[in-house]
Amino acid sequence: MHFSEVIYFSRRRLKAFFPERTPTPPLSWKVELNLQVTTVGLEPGAPLTPTEAELKRLRKVQRHLEKEVSHFHAPHLRTGEWIYFDLEMGWGTSHEDSTLPDLDDVLLFCGSLPGDRTGGRTTVDLMLCGSTEHLLERTATVGRMGSGSKWLYHLIHKINDRDRAGDTGIPEELTLRALSTSRINRPEQIARDVFRIAQKHHDPLQRSRVQGLARVDLNLPNGEWSSRLIMATPLYIQYASRKPMRWVTRLRLHRDLCRRYGRPLWKWRPDLPPRDRARFYVPSCTEAENM
Repeated sequence: MHFSEVIYFSRRRLKAFFPERTPTPPLSWKVELNLQVTTVGLEPGAPLTPTEAELKRLRKVQRHLEKEVSHFHAPHLRTGEWIYFDLEMGWGTSHEDSTLPDLDDVLLFCGSLPGDRTGGRTTVDLMLCGSTEHLLERTATVGRMGSGSKWLYHLIHKINDRDRAGDTGIPEELTLRALSTSRINRPEQIARDVFRIAQKHHDPLQRSRVQGLARVDLNLPNGEWSSRLIMATPLYIQYASRKPMRWVTRLRLHRDLCRRYGRPLWKWRPDLPPRDRARFYVPSCTEAENM
């Protein structure tokens, strides 16, 4: 694995494996200037891309999980289990459902595989939900998460905050008791709606075969009108094959997406409101970049 292949990398989740004392992070100077006052402060400096030491630790975690990890395609997955994935997915950043496009702070990956080896119509959907804090490359937005999606938005943030504290337990929101609580917007329906929206809203060029490890949040069975959906929080996501750069390859992917969604070849664009079109999240910046 090379850091240039990694799209998403959660240092917080990695530190939860084999806890050990780590050296004090290097200090970087932060200087703020205005016409009247100059302030100088110190803040921890962390490299944007994984270090060789972190990649070495990640390989150790991969070996540790080899005996217990399941492919996300496995039929009987429980909340808290680790899964491996390797499939074509589309992705983008997102923000809470609101009247204004706030800074994108959520990352969504969506993909599907046939649900059986015969290639039948049944599919298994996978939605990976994480924080943009762990994103390593410039990424286009998929817009707001959708009406009534507050439960999922807050869950993603809560899991990320628990990782910061080294708490790897299952959040109370994912227990059977909490999930069975009567409410207007049920968690399983929220997850399916967000998947359906994000799957169609990603930038056509933000689609590739990816692989990685994630921990299961929900395993939602298939129904008469819906596929089985696995919702999980990733440890890392990397390209399984290099991002296509040749224009011929990009044109073919563009054509395939247009056919999939029934769009004219010359009119493809994500289904986003004008305020969200061409917005990007840049990891090295503190604000979304408007282009």
